[in-house]
Amino acid sequence: MTTAAPTRHRAADLIASSIELLTLPEVFLRVKAIVEDPDTTALDLARVIAADPAMTARVLKLVNSAFLGVRGRVESVSRAVSLLGMFQVHDLVLASSVATTFERIDPKQVDVAGFWKHSVYRGLAATALARSGRLVDLGRVFTEGLLSDIGHMVMYHRIPGPAAAALESARGEPWRLAAIERETIGCDYAEVGGALADAWGLPSCFGAAIRQQVAPKEGADHGLEAALLHMGGMLAYGHADTRLAAACVDNIDAVAWRITGLTTDCLPDVRIEVSSNLSATEQLFR
Repeated sequence: MTTAAPTRHRAADLIASSIELLTLPEVFLRVKAIVEDPDTTALDLARVIAADPAMTARVLKLVNSAFLGVRGRVESVSRAVSLLGMFQVHDLVLASSVATTFERIDPKQVDVAGFWKHSVYRGLAATALARSGRLVDLGRVFTEGLLSDIGHMVMYHRIPGPAAAALESARGEPWRLAAIERETIGCDYAEVGGALADAWGLPSCFGAAIRQQVAPKEGADHGLEAALLHMGGMLAYGHADTRLAAACVDNIDAVAWRITGLTTDCLPDVRIEVSSNLSATEQLFR
């Protein structure tokens, strides 16, 4: 008796069958339209956000959180836009919007709280690494890091059986997960996450960095961001199971160290920074 070959899935198909559930809230779409329109101003952006009290509260909490390092208390959205710029505020609204979107997923299907804790760690780790090397826009890196594992949320929702089987096969060796997913499912979480970022019409850097985090050398113009997401992901896996922490560091792609110019000497400080901000930042998405 022959065993049927497992069904092969494409990232684009998984997204196409999920996009109705994964629609971003209207306030983000308005923010996105303003940022993309060269004739709009920072005041236009502030007005759109201020018209949504819940989003205003979340954005101000994010702006005043420790990981961004903004000096002084920011009391208004207009002040936040003035300090951070339209693009960084766009990214903070995006981060908040995605958290809201995934609240609609049935917790019986996915451990949403656990998923976001892991995602927040990824975002904070990528941010701390970027800060350590004075590399790139911290707000954008945080949001990209927060979204870097979002492909798994789609997979757990659409193909829970194969996704869970791949996760179990990679237990003890999380650095092999993407390869196992490609072999057994047909695509990996990075491809799915990149496809979702593209379907949402996010700036191209999001899709590119998320998609290439498993192979930073292929990140082209966004190789630095892909490398930071790769490293942040490996540190997050090591945090989730401290017995694997050293092995996760050992399995960080050598290309990622070269692209970022960082060394393992930065990791103690990175872990301290992430740990000090993790609980408070996680609370922002509840």
